[in-house]
Amino acid sequence: MLYIRRRPVGSVLLLGGTRPEPVGAAKAAGLSLTYLGASARTPRAILDSADACVLLDDPTPENMAGAARELHGREPFGVVVTMLDHYLETAALLNTEFGLPANTADVIRTMNDKHRMRTAALESACAQVAHGSVGNADDLRSFAGRHGYPFILKPVDGSASRGVVLVSDAVTLEAAARSLTETAAPGSRWIAEEYLSGPEFSVETFSTDGSHHVVAVTEKFKGDNFVEIGHLVPARVSAADHAAMAAEVGALLDAVGLNEGVAHTEVVLTDAGPRIIETHSRPGGDGIVELVRLATGVDLQELNFNWLAGRPVDPRPTPEPRASATWFLTPPEGAVTAVTGLDEALLHEGVTEGYTVLGPGDTVPPLRSSDDRSGAVITVADDPDTALARARAAVGLIEVTVAPEHGRPVPR
Repeated sequence: MLYIRRRPVGSVLLLGGTRPEPVGAAKAAGLSLTYLGASARTPRAILDSADACVLLDDPTPENMAGAARELHGREPFGVVVTMLDHYLETAALLNTEFGLPANTADVIRTMNDKHRMRTAALESACAQVAHGSVGNADDLRSFAGRHGYPFILKPVDGSASRGVVLVSDAVTLEAAARSLTETAAPGSRWIAEEYLSGPEFSVETFSTDGSHHVVAVTEKFKGDNFVEIGHLVPARVSAADHAAMAAEVGALLDAVGLNEGVAHTEVVLTDAGPRIIETHSRPGGDGIVELVRLATGVDLQELNFNWLAGRPVDPRPTPEPRASATWFLTPPEGAVTAVTGLDEALLHEGVTEGYTVLGPGDTVPPLRSSDDRSGAVITVADDPDTALARARAAVGLIEVTVAPEHGRPVPR
C-alpha cells in the first residue's frame, strides 16, 4: 500500500549533522534544502550538495533557533528537520512557532524526555516499567526500597549510552548518588528504572498520519557501560516475538502521539515479553539506516524526504530480504602506536564499508559512550548468522597497538 502526505512541502531546513545522506535524499525527492550547521565540522559533501548553507561558530540550540528565524523571515521554508537528538526539540519548537506541518513540540519533548515518555506510557496499552524521577541519594534509596536491586540510573535526555549506570547494591547506590551531586551538570535531571533483563533490540518504524509501520527489527550487542558494539538486521527472533515487539512499540508511539516520520525505539525482550527502554523521533544511529537499506531495500532517509515532498511511499520491506551487520572496533585504552589491517578488513568477504578513526599518536579513551568507539565495518550476507560472523571477523583483522601508561605496547 502506498501512503501520501496530506500537506507536502517544497523546501526544508536541516539542522546540523555531518552525514551527507539526508541532504542527498532531500535533493533526490525534489526538495530545496538549506543546511544550518557548525562551521568547524560541516563536510564538503554537504556544502557542495545543499542549495544553501549557513554555518555558525557556536551552534547551540538557541543560536540555531535564532538563525532559523532569520532565514525563515527572509524566505520561508516548508518544514524544519534534524537527525540529531541535540536539535530535535529545537526543530519541533520552530515548526510550531512557524505553523509548519510536523509533529508537535509536545510530542517530540515527550519522546526526548525519558520521564515524560514513561508517564505517557502509564495510560497506554504498554507493559509498565517501574521508574521514578531522582535527584539525590534519598531519592535513590527510596527507589531501591520500593523496587529493589538492580536498577538503572540515567539522564532523562541522554543518548549514545552516556551516563547510564547499573545500580546493583547499596555500595553502587552511594557511588551513583555522589555522581549525581558532584559530577552531574547543573540542572541535569535523572530517572531510575527497573533493570530489564534479556536480549536488546531496536524497532525501526515509519509513521504515516498516525499509523506506525515496522520497517525492521535490529538485534543489538552491548559491551562495557551498556555501549553498543554491534548491530544485526534482521534480528534473529521468532515471528511471535517480532509481532509482540511491533505491537508494544506501536502502543508507545500512540501514547506519545507521534503522527509521522521515522522513529527508533529500543526494546528488551524479557521473559515476560517486550519492554520499552526508550524511543527517538529520528533514524537509528550507528549505521542502522545503512543496515536497514542493505537488508530490506528500504532507505529510511529516502522514505522520510519523499514523504515530506508528497511523493507516494511504501514502508514495506522487499520480498527477498538479505542480512546486514556492523561490528565496532573497541581496542584497549592507551596511546596508539600503530594501526594495521584495515585494507585486509575491507577485502574480507561481504564487507561493504569500514573505517577507523585512529592513527599513531591518537589516544584510545575509556569506552563510556558510542562516541568512544574507534571504527567499524558493515557486511552483507544471505542470512543473519553469516552477516554477523563476517562483521566480527573483519573487525578482528584491524589491529590497534597501544602503549599503556606503564609497560609494553598491547596489540588489539
